[in-house]
Amino acid sequence: MKLRKGVTKGKRVFNATKESRPYNEIFQEYYKSSKIQGKAEATLKTYIHHHSYFLKFMGEDVQCHEITKERVEEYVVYLQEQNLSPVSVNSYLRNISPILKYGMKKELIEDFKIPVVIEQETFKEIYTPEELTRLLKRPSKKDFVTYRTWAMIWVFATTGIRAKELEQLRVKSINLVDRVIATVHTKNKKARYLPISSELCEVLTIWLKIREGEGDDFLFCSVYGEVLARSTMQKAMSNYFKERKVYKTPSFHLFRHTFITNAVNRNVNPLILKRITGHSSNKQLNRYYNACMSDIVEVIDDIAPHIGIGRKKEF
Repeated sequence: MKLRKGVTKGKRVFNATKESRPYNEIFQEYYKSSKIQGKAEATLKTYIHHHSYFLKFMGEDVQCHEITKERVEEYVVYLQEQNLSPVSVNSYLRNISPILKYGMKKELIEDFKIPVVIEQETFKEIYTPEELTRLLKRPSKKDFVTYRTWAMIWVFATTGIRAKELEQLRVKSINLVDRVIATVHTKNKKARYLPISSELCEVLTIWLKIREGEGDDFLFCSVYGEVLARSTMQKAMSNYFKERKVYKTPSFHLFRHTFITNAVNRNVNPLILKRITGHSSNKQLNRYYNACMSDIVEVIDDIAPHIGIGRKKEF
């Protein structure tokens, strides 16, 4: 139903005399603003991808006033019919949500709550102590790629760093005297310091001698000294895992899950942990914590009631 002048929808009062605009036009405005704000290139590419997919459903010439709650709900059904998982559907919605809200703020799109599909929560395994021991053991092979992968895994496993942050580290980012790594290219644009353990300090000392780079050179580079492509990192890590007989999926992010879980199990102060990982809230941090069943079983006797029931010999 088209809203008449003065009719209230939610907290918004629509003015029927206001001219409608093409949705693609406000997307371009939002995209330009995001670029000026310095949002990550990966984020901008994601916006473009999901915007084009949304327009494929809505139509290239769709006007802002034609985007309603009902039409977005139809889009959700359309995505589900493409056999996308609830996680993927929510990802598609999450990446058009900022543009829709931008249109709502400008009173060009009807104000409504963007739907969310309920996801089935799953357990994500972390790397076990035995797997970490295999991966972190110093290589017998002396080639550049093997030592580079070994050093990268040490950084992932002992700092919880994101893959994008590690890619952008420079030789000068490492301060072995104060035992910190300076990360500048972070997800939230806030620079932070990562502490270096005594063993990681030894590993980085070895790697820096092999790397032979200058201050502004990438810490982990290709064999030609250039920025290390994510696909190259992934391939090298897959080969490394096979050689070490670790059959769990090689995952940069799983090291982050593992680091955070181990930190929580060792009662690390949440404020300190947030500083290290770069999370802005405990809610975000909580998503990365994976309590192992053995950890739960170990603490249950301290939690459960004790009344001294003994086993009877016969029932």
